[in-house]
Amino acid sequence: MKWLTRSGSRARGLPLARPTLAGDAWPAADPAARHGFGAGTIHRLGMDAAFTPQAHEVADLLAARLLPLLPIDASPADLPHVVQLLRSAAQAGAGIGIVDARSQAETPDRMGSDAAGALGEAERELPPMPAALRVHARYLLHAGHHVARLGPGVVDDLEADLHDQAPPA
Repeated sequence: MKWLTRSGSRARGLPLARPTLAGDAWPAADPAARHGFGAGTIHRLGMDAAFTPQAHEVADLLAARLLPLLPIDASPADLPHVVQLLRSAAQAGAGIGIVDARSQAETPDRMGSDAAGALGEAERELPPMPAALRVHARYLLHAGHHVARLGPGVVDDLEADLHDQAPPA
């Protein structure tokens, strides 16, 4: 019954790296995971989990602590919509993180390759937007996953990273 058993690096997962605005910690592109059944399943379950109180709490926390540190270029009329879009990205990432955390196959410092694929699917589903805004949405998608996996204590590190990346005043 070897046909049901995973083999190779996909079963070991990927390092669970802290998100960065530059995107250099975004999960590595594993074409098999990004378009596979497992990624699609985790994406779907993650979008359902995004509506749980836990995902809302993660999104609220990230909106309160990280959004004010992002250089958002939006008109006053557009700003509430931009904030909602970015909060939704964090909430979607949190939903995927909640599902990923349920996996008994990965250790706390690893993420499943199918979860990485689900994050990729969520990124592809982001609506059209300016490139700078897409960077922020992708960052918050990844941050939502990260906080859902590791807990709210990691927000301090994310906040410090954003302070370090801020241009000098």
